[in-house]
Amino acid sequence: RWQLVHATHALPAEIEAVAARGAGIVICPTTEANLGDGVPDLPRWLAAGVPVAVGSDSQVGRDWREELRWLDYAQRLVLRRRNVAADPAHQPSTAARLFEAAREAGGRAAGFARWGLEVGARADLLLPDPADLQGVDPGHALDALVFSGPAAPFARVLVAGRWVR
Repeated sequence: RWQLVHATHALPAEIEAVAARGAGIVICPTTEANLGDGVPDLPRWLAAGVPVAVGSDSQVGRDWREELRWLDYAQRLVLRRRNVAADPAHQPSTAARLFEAAREAGGRAAGFARWGLEVGARADLLLPDPADLQGVDPGHALDALVFSGPAAPFARVLVAGRWVR
């Protein structure tokens, strides 16, 4: 049940040890960028099968889309290539792979026994405004949401099973 927060400067052997023990990591991309602390080896963490959640531990930002965007953009800058987090064989969409990894690992990091759309799990939903996704292929809707501007393009919001907007 261990969750290593930041894990920015982990060495390859440390990543393998974390994977072997079934621990997860919580990467805080906007915090790391704001502090100038560095960039984690995301491709190695993903390849090792370590659960990768995103979070924030500062006032800099707490928007999940921004965290995923910074996570991907930092990789692009350091490695000088695009789609570092994409997995063409299984999930060619960078945003979808990062979102799903963060969703799965985030529930675990938060201590939820069940997470996602299943009976008995906490129900939190964001319904995008269809007008903000006009002309976007449905298979790339998550990419459009993550890699678009900072506006909140959500028409409805459900928190713990109750509509709040």
